[in-house]
Amino acid sequence: MRVLDGLETFDRATYPKPVLALGNFDGVHLGHQAIFHEVTAHARATGGTGVVFTFDPHPLQVLRPTQAPPLLTTFEQKIRLIAAQGMDVVLRVPFTDAFAQQSPEDFIRHVLCERIGSHEVVVGHDFRFGHNRAGTADLLQAQGLVFRYRATIVPAISVANMTVSSSNIRRLVKRGDVEDAARLLGRFYAIEGPVIEGFRRGTTIGFPTANVQSINDIVPHIGVYAVRVGWRGRLYAGVANVGYSPTFANQNLSVEAHLFDFAADLYGETIHVEFVRKIRDERKFASVDELTAQIARD
Repeated sequence: MRVLDGLETFDRATYPKPVLALGNFDGVHLGHQAIFHEVTAHARATGGTGVVFTFDPHPLQVLRPTQAPPLLTTFEQKIRLIAAQGMDVVLRVPFTDAFAQQSPEDFIRHVLCERIGSHEVVVGHDFRFGHNRAGTADLLQAQGLVFRYRATIVPAISVANMTVSSSNIRRLVKRGDVEDAARLLGRFYAIEGPVIEGFRRGTTIGFPTANVQSINDIVPHIGVYAVRVGWRGRLYAGVANVGYSPTFANQNLSVEAHLFDFAADLYGETIHVEFVRKIRDERKFASVDELTAQIARD
């Protein structure tokens, strides 16, 4: 999959009959995956190119920074997840105040049609675009009759009576409900980051931990979780504590993962932590021995 930075890098001769997925796609959840499935199926059927058109940074980070949501994925993580969906190209378009001033009709005419030459556009049911978010999926579909592109609207998806959306997943992760979040994502919620020097208390009580400095905006609610840790192409089962280690009166939030049957030195390494299930809330213990016994049970 190719990643192109900026509209000027898109060559219509190189990428014929573009079938576009339009959106932010934070989290690349099951709803986004349904859009990508439509794109790849139609691109293959028409001999076209499956293209993801997405903005960076998130539009709200430019227009209303105080209201911008914390993101489920970094841009690099999002790219890896999109690549796994079989897309051909990601077109990364810088979002600016000037770009935001375009009317929906101008965006369709000048960007989707004249610049990209869209053969088909696929969006979610709640897609909004253009100045003041005035453009809707229905408008995009209606304008397709004028500009001779096909527009497909993918309906909302529900899993276990929950609507699949990035905002719902953020709420679930923030309250520690990682199992329901995984149902909407189609995979376990994960963070990643370098392993940094900690207090080494885990080693002194027989449970060495990797202290992960998360690069993700959202870390699950404080508590103890069953996890899978990815490092150098392998996954290791483990348990992680998200919180402040109240038995030792830590001041800063930390993510400390203990990997089963693992002995390598991870300091300075970047690891990937998948949250499988919450085991219990974090709590303060009367003694280190009591804490050690609970960790063994965990």
